[in-house]
Amino acid sequence: MIVIDIGNTDTVIGFFKEEKCINTLRVRSLKNESPVFFEYRILDFMLENNLAKEDFKHAVISSVVPILTPYFVRFCEKFLNLNPFVVNPAHSGFLKINIDMPEELGSDLFVNALSALETFKTDCIIVDFGTALTFTVVKSEGIIEGVTILPGIKTALKSLFSDTSLLPEVKLEKPECVIGKNSMHAIRAGVLYGYEGMIVKLLERIKAEIGRPVKVLATGGLSAVLTDLAPNFDKIDIDLTIKGLYLYGQKSIYKIS
Repeated sequence: MIVIDIGNTDTVIGFFKEEKCINTLRVRSLKNESPVFFEYRILDFMLENNLAKEDFKHAVISSVVPILTPYFVRFCEKFLNLNPFVVNPAHSGFLKINIDMPEELGSDLFVNALSALETFKTDCIIVDFGTALTFTVVKSEGIIEGVTILPGIKTALKSLFSDTSLLPEVKLEKPECVIGKNSMHAIRAGVLYGYEGMIVKLLERIKAEIGRPVKVLATGGLSAVLTDLAPNFDKIDIDLTIKGLYLYGQKSIYKIS
């Protein structure tokens, strides 16, 4: 199975054989590129890694970038001869979505919830460190209870740089002390210690609202940056989304069989 996670910043393609992800490709989600750009990137990667299209019988796509969705549907149809499952949280029937407008729920958050429930089989909070920083609450009964969203760490930094011409761009390296002695130190301290505090406080509030024991799972490309937060997580799994896509594919195959 090939799974495709189209995110705001990057698109991740996972290649599964015998229920295991054997390889992944990450490409930028460039909205001004043509379908051919993505097709060649994927085909070249498959050729370099001896991934024969005949070995993959199903495809699943999750997208939070509507303009790019048809590009990857076209790739699956044209080059893999596959009709992909496109994640539709509101109509899949795999989880109940207990929010005002279920169609607003991101497909990435939906498959994260599927994957987390498969991992823990109990109430979960999924903290996803992406373009947005999200907290998704899913109950053991198979109910997505709600979501908390704020700007991701890199998004906050990008906004700071674009609006403040004299500040230098900095690497995401956490300093030893919070009181900065230069601009780079001050920004790193403010953003990283600040986000650390926000995450801890939000987890406290969310747990209090849930009112019963809960597991916390972190994912996303920056989930390992704030190392001091590790004790707040029961597990860190940067591949949670592609695992959730594989699970969605399995459930979809079973549903139509």
